[in-house]
Amino acid sequence: MKKMFFFLFLLPFAVQAQTLNGMTDAQQLGTFAGLALACNAGNRLDDFQLIAGYIIANQATSEAQKKKAFEQFAEEKMRTYNMQKNDPKESCEVVLEHFYNLPIFGATVYADGTVKFADGRMLRPYNKLSAKEKQKKQEESSRNYMIPPKQ
Repeated sequence: MKKMFFFLFLLPFAVQAQTLNGMTDAQQLGTFAGLALACNAGNRLDDFQLIAGYIIANQATSEAQKKKAFEQFAEEKMRTYNMQKNDPKESCEVVLEHFYNLPIFGATVYADGTVKFADGRMLRPYNKLSAKEKQKKQEESSRNYMIPPKQ
């Protein structure tokens, strides 16, 4: 699967999140959840976390990986929350403006756990994949949600 994108609009927050290069997908998602939580994003944060949870779960190739990814998400969410509350680099007004317009909100989550993105890409749960797709998924390293798709 080609690299996915989401957070093109949050480039200004790369400084606050320190560096997004080298971060796992779960950490990147946790960064944005922490910023939104600190700025009281309300129900949109609930929607974001639901979709982020499915993304994290669907990318894991084992239960151990899934557990580790959710721990990374939670740790990064709390770290970024504390950073935004104690020493904000951007005002909450700016954070929420960008957060509410994230492309991730165009995703659809189906009952079987499949996530369909607005651009038509599908992310299916690991246990629903064919053997060929599982092998391909295991070969993929992490995706960087800050990089827009190559055209």
